[in-house]
Amino acid sequence: MTVRLLQIEPTTRCNFTCGFCAGRHLDQSDLPLATFAALLDQLPDVEHLELQGEGEPLMHPDFFAMAGRARARGIEVSTISNGSFFSTACIAQILEADIGSILVSIESADAQAFRTIRGGSLAGVIRGIRALVQAKRRAGRRRPHLGFAVTILADTRDQLAPIVDLYNSLGMDGGVLVHFLSEMDVYATGYDAASAGRVLGSVEQALAWSRGERVLAARGIGSGDSPHFWTVMLSRAERDRGGRGGYQSCPWLDQGLFVDRNGHLTACPNVKDPARFGWGRVNETDIASVLAQREQARARLLAGEIPTACEGCFIAASVARRPAVPGPAARTEKRADD
Repeated sequence: MTVRLLQIEPTTRCNFTCGFCAGRHLDQSDLPLATFAALLDQLPDVEHLELQGEGEPLMHPDFFAMAGRARARGIEVSTISNGSFFSTACIAQILEADIGSILVSIESADAQAFRTIRGGSLAGVIRGIRALVQAKRRAGRRRPHLGFAVTILADTRDQLAPIVDLYNSLGMDGGVLVHFLSEMDVYATGYDAASAGRVLGSVEQALAWSRGERVLAARGIGSGDSPHFWTVMLSRAERDRGGRGGYQSCPWLDQGLFVDRNGHLTACPNVKDPARFGWGRVNETDIASVLAQREQARARLLAGEIPTACEGCFIAASVARRPAVPGPAARTEKRADD
């Protein structure tokens, strides 16, 4: 058992006002750099770090110190940003930190719709992306790969094509990652009225996903082309090889870990109540105990029982309802490198 994929939430603070953001209902705080360093020292096998949570990560005063510590260890670093902080000074720090991938969150390529949904300026985001792309080219660098993280809403289902056109016009190269508003209670209970009306049901999501894949394919862009943490995470999931679709296991419970801005250790970023579902806290809990709890949750899920903290998660549901296959224990034993 080990942790290869680590996500750390630097902050819950944000300068945008998205009505579907769970961070609006959490304490507005930053993870201390000392806590970050202590955790990293306890996890020698981390390969990829996602520095992002419910807030805007670039608002953390020590974001680049965190990224630098990880890169000094040879750990790949990525993040998701709202794109509003790409100033000249920030861009210089991004290049110096050698961040591998940045996805910029977006729902619409229409300036007014963008402001209505996010409470920010699309023009400002575009200026920042363009400046970062140009600075990267002047420096002769390929990194960071820049892409979009697109949340498809009920009223923006027709916006993926314009977003991809914007992606191409800006010379971005980090792929387009498509996702939807979560129906899990930990998110849905915090949606404002407008956001609640933008949630797509499972059937609508499937249709929107299919249309989105066709849009991306027609323009030569894949949702899975990004070198970003989330693409890596999902690519490592044990997919059903029997042609039935879905997942055979949860990649978070296989090799991941999430740490929030208060140092709470949990299964994944969907766990918002560490008092009930957490596995301990940095500097207070032995990592071996954390990994033992993760393995227990993994075993329960593979046995068809969805842990309470995972209720509503599409991956957990897929794993729990998979046809019986031999060898969950055998698969665990085969992980000799763990």
